[in-house]
Amino acid sequence: MALRQLYNLSTSSLNPSGMTSLLPGGAGVQTSGSSTTPGISAPYIEQFQMQVLDVTAPTNIANNAAATPAVAGKLLVWDPFNSAFGSKWKLNTVKEQAIGRGQYGIVTAAGQASEAGLCTSSVSGNVATTGTLATVVVEGPVQAYVQGTVGGVTISTGMALAADGAGNLTYAGASPAAGTVLGTYAGAGVASTVSIPVLSNVYIGGY
Repeated sequence: MALRQLYNLSTSSLNPSGMTSLLPGGAGVQTSGSSTTPGISAPYIEQFQMQVLDVTAPTNIANNAAATPAVAGKLLVWDPFNSAFGSKWKLNTVKEQAIGRGQYGIVTAAGQASEAGLCTSSVSGNVATTGTLATVVVEGPVQAYVQGTVGGVTISTGMALAADGAGNLTYAGASPAAGTVLGTYAGAGVASTVSIPVLSNVYIGGY
């Protein structure tokens, strides 16, 4: 497994006095230091990311229109019917879907220009790919849409999350089936009555 780097988003100083050490001076001279030492205010672990083709709403090439991609924060899953080689993904539509590692992710950049050309084959014919390239986080910290009504439980920090069947995440349940846990909630909380998805901090990675 590859080494995952710890990224540091730094502030100018986390030293309350601003006095860090001694500054260089002449022979036998000690000068009180006032230079700041950068501090880590928001460290985070590097994400695993992938580029995929979003075929959530494929458009036949004959219609001369690009597909409509899923927006950032939504849950995309691999579409095995259209892509035996793993390149085409679509918005999740199955509640508590059991998905293997590396076959789902949260969109961080949607609607990018595709290098795959004007069209690609699918079970419904050749479909437009222009503007449907997406970057997804398949493991690590990311912001994703979370809602509470499908799970029926107020979601708090540390709870396991599963697919809600509409491209969002929700509470996975007290005894989730194997493969249905897709991540861990790391936000302030989502009430069980919240039906409109809330963009929240999560850590993607299932079991």
